[in-house]
Amino acid sequence: MIHIIDKISSTNDWLSKYHLDIDDTIIALEQTDGKGRRGNIWDSKIGGFYLSTVSSNHKLLPTVVAVSLARVLREHVTDLSLKWPNDLILGGKKVGGILCENFESHSIIGIGINLVNKPAISSSTNLSAHGFEFDKSILLASFLYNFDQVSAFESQKIIDEFIAFDCLIGKEIYWADDSGIAKSIDIDGSLIVESGGQDLNLYSDEVHIEKY
Repeated sequence: MIHIIDKISSTNDWLSKYHLDIDDTIIALEQTDGKGRRGNIWDSKIGGFYLSTVSSNHKLLPTVVAVSLARVLREHVTDLSLKWPNDLILGGKKVGGILCENFESHSIIGIGINLVNKPAISSSTNLSAHGFEFDKSILLASFLYNFDQVSAFESQKIIDEFIAFDCLIGKEIYWADDSGIAKSIDIDGSLIVESGGQDLNLYSDEVHIEKY
């Protein structure tokens, strides 16, 4: 079932309380307390695309969602890339984000994409500023279709598609008090980084890429 709401605190929180089945979905025109990764707030003014949907658990869920969104947008949006683990980047700035929350029997996928809304953060942008316009109903249908397809792929195919869009591979990245060269993405979704002559696996729940 798809629920459409004018204004809500958080689409992810609403589904965590009221969802009934896998594929239950909610779209809000505005969020007053949108959730980002690592406890951050997602600026969710009117004009953006704010979606949450209930999914079966998947070990590569954030990667599946990112690849699905890239497939939807790539035919219309030039210079689109993915930044591990959960950001959509356009022209060097963040245009969208993904938040996947895992529960015992299911997961909740949260998606925020800046369409015509103007985010307050200078490192963010919107699709309209780059001349791209999307109908929300078409964006929803296209995402759900691609998500079903990508979810069924073998893990390596999912990883390979993500790498094709990833903007970190081959670059020096910085996190906490360390740095290294992003080399690839492992089969478990972690980022493989060469640092100090050794390969490290970075996990999204442990690190935040501060600069690249």
